[in-house]
Amino acid sequence: MTLQWTSTMSGNETRILRGKLIAGILKRSTWKDDAHGELNGYMVRFKTKGFWKRSTQILDIEGTKELGHIEYHSWKSTATITYEDESYEFAFDSWTRKVWKITNGEKQAIYSKPSVWKNKGDIEVENISPAVILAGLFVYSYFQRMAAAVAAST
Repeated sequence: MTLQWTSTMSGNETRILRGKLIAGILKRSTWKDDAHGELNGYMVRFKTKGFWKRSTQILDIEGTKELGHIEYHSWKSTATITYEDESYEFAFDSWTRKVWKITNGEKQAIYSKPSVWKNKGDIEVENISPAVILAGLFVYSYFQRMAAAVAAST
């Protein structure tokens, strides 16, 4: 199945489309690395904590039950997403960060952008939970914000 995603310039809102229909949304907090989203009826909340060794909890939409977590490997720009006791690896496919994927054996989602400058693209989904698809967009925006913070400080 192919989905399309489009994000605002600030990256605070990402819409997920199936053709011309809105299938889901991911809304990020402006001041924190937190977000909430919905895709195909799966509603989750992302809550990031820590300073040097950051991690993100994947919670139910009320924020009461932990469904999984994300561990970042910042030096490699990779992450491990654990959702309902299954682990997925997040990695960029190129240095331009136009393609990234989440894999777990035969389950995978491949995200792509037509250009470095555009905040939109496609998601090729094969047998993967909608919550993990949302996590892939969340991790991508997390690394984009980290890169922007580094660029701003130099």
